[in-house]
Amino acid sequence: MVSPALLALKFCQCGLFQDRDPCVALPTDRFEKDHYIRHGLSQPVSSEENVCTSATSTEYGKLLGTFTNTAHGVAGTIYVIDARRIWLRGFSYDGQGPDAFFYVGSTDRPSGNGVIIPNENEQTSVLGAYSDRNFILTLPEDITTYKWFSVWCRQAGANFGDISIPANFVAPAPLDLGSFGFDPKVHDVSATKVTILNTKQVKFTNLVYDGEGPEAFFWVGGGNVTMAGGKRVPHVDDNNGVKLRAYTGEDVIVTLEGTDRIFNFGYISIWCALALQDFGNAVIPADLNVPPYVASGNPSPIMPEFPNGKVLKEDRFHICWKVDEAAGTLRLRFEGTVKRDEYMSFGISGSQTGTSMPESDVIVAYIGKDGEAGAMDYYLQSRSQCVPTNGDGACPDVLMGSAGAGATNDVTLLSSRVNRGITTIDVERPLAAIDAKDKAISLEPTYVSWAIGELNPEKRVSKHSLVPRGDVQVDFSQESSSCPRLALPAGDKDVTPWVIDDLTPKPAPEVITAHIGPSGGEQGYQGIAGQVGWGIAWYLNGLLVPELNVQRNNIYKFEIYGGNDNSTNLANFHPFYITSDSDGGYNQKTAKGKEAETIYAGPSGGELCDFTSMADPKDFDTFEKYAETLNKTCPPMLKPGILEWTVDPETPDVVYYQCYQHRYFGWKINVSGASQTAVSFALMVALLALAVFNQI
Repeated sequence: MVSPALLALKFCQCGLFQDRDPCVALPTDRFEKDHYIRHGLSQPVSSEENVCTSATSTEYGKLLGTFTNTAHGVAGTIYVIDARRIWLRGFSYDGQGPDAFFYVGSTDRPSGNGVIIPNENEQTSVLGAYSDRNFILTLPEDITTYKWFSVWCRQAGANFGDISIPANFVAPAPLDLGSFGFDPKVHDVSATKVTILNTKQVKFTNLVYDGEGPEAFFWVGGGNVTMAGGKRVPHVDDNNGVKLRAYTGEDVIVTLEGTDRIFNFGYISIWCALALQDFGNAVIPADLNVPPYVASGNPSPIMPEFPNGKVLKEDRFHICWKVDEAAGTLRLRFEGTVKRDEYMSFGISGSQTGTSMPESDVIVAYIGKDGEAGAMDYYLQSRSQCVPTNGDGACPDVLMGSAGAGATNDVTLLSSRVNRGITTIDVERPLAAIDAKDKAISLEPTYVSWAIGELNPEKRVSKHSLVPRGDVQVDFSQESSSCPRLALPAGDKDVTPWVIDDLTPKPAPEVITAHIGPSGGEQGYQGIAGQVGWGIAWYLNGLLVPELNVQRNNIYKFEIYGGNDNSTNLANFHPFYITSDSDGGYNQKTAKGKEAETIYAGPSGGELCDFTSMADPKDFDTFEKYAETLNKTCPPMLKPGILEWTVDPETPDVVYYQCYQHRYFGWKINVSGASQTAVSFALMVALLALAVFNQI
């Protein structure tokens, strides 16, 4: 994490130690809160939580300046969100100018030869009074087109206050960090591009990951890429902190939690918390110039409570709600046992006398296979696929074409998550009908429509798979109802581990090869060894962690292809060794842990030559079938590491082959044959017996 001294330094660089602290002001009324929602911006937090820690990027964008040459009480600060949007903070004006507007221009100084900017309500009416207000304005062109921003009175030909726009001003924009992943790859992790979208979001383009890390997560931290000082970034794809799923070339957006901002960290990575290994990382530059966080359409971890609810389909789909009449809003929680790319829809029936899908006004909520949540305002014109040109079928309001001119998406996505098989999505909509395709929420018993179905490739609804059988009513004013909890879906059936044949090699010169490969999940290493590995394991002679049978007083030769580069990437550094410890990982242990372990042979590394597979182990009931999906990746002119093990007569009956750098890679070695002690005792008995015989 960034040190307090550095935070204080950056705080000064941001220009925040002023009479008017732009990082402190909070929305003061309902208007401002609605304004943030309409412009898709996160609402600011208190000064204790909101520390601006970058010389360029701040909570509100890049600082442009404060008003000068002021009259009529004009005051405030402007931040630039991106090339077209600016954020006025703490803006005041007495409203006494007869013909005043927000103006921008490209002349050397403010004048009437400029362009009017629509106000915060997207209107070009004469400005009224403002008192310490915060709001967003959209410029007609890129900000670099202009030289100044002014409160300009046309009738008086007067400037009431202005801010200059420097000629070399660079507006915040997403930052491309380049490609992602190591060479050679670790757990197939790669992305063609990593982009910092804003102060809270990072996008991975074409992300690939095999999903085999046992506790792998998106991770951020400062300094070196290690667990110390770093933290997990919760994501819908990590199953509430269990582990990340596999990715097969998908675009994934990662959003930091709470008050975290990207400029607080030095890297973002995919990190395995169990193995303490970095699967791939991108360095975050120290001085960012990216837009502030845009909250619209991005889930928040905050899950508010809902006092009322109704079971639409038992153990399948529940709807919960909270009415705020003062704010004019209805909050809804969609909770269902649905898959990714499966939608839940709920809304007002097309008929006032029963449940009818045609002409219903519904909200469609989902989490896609890419992990992104969505919530859209739909009008169900008819029981057919959406035809945007004429609005026929089940269409989002924004795609109603001429049939829905002026229709908008009046649904705000608040949060989403998947936990133990249950998808939960919170949304908000106005109580009033905003456009012609909306239906107002009545506080009387109301007939509703609902459905569950699959999304099509365009992330629009396809034909439902589940709908109500009969009429369904909801009383949104009901105070005595409760929001029931869904029963957890039944877990997977017990998994039977694969049966792996024992390996009983002949002594040297016969060679035993040792490669790294996928662990095989619950059927593989986890089921065989009873340990949760970190997604890769040893393969001996092409077999996944077989039990190895050896005899004392013999020499066994191993060719090791585990990787020998420990300078830059320990995730591809897997020296092979034989040990008394069933877990391995000698190099990670404390001094006391090392003292308790006996090493019988090794370590030895060799160049990395590993097996990979994009198949899901759960799809195979035998290792032999899964092995057909394996591909071996080796460098040219491969040089293995050589390990020769003379099995000492005093070697215990069970020892283990493991990875010297990481734990949970290998399995057991069964040692047989008489020990030296046993041989000596037998010989002594035989000699004694012979002596007695000779005396007879």
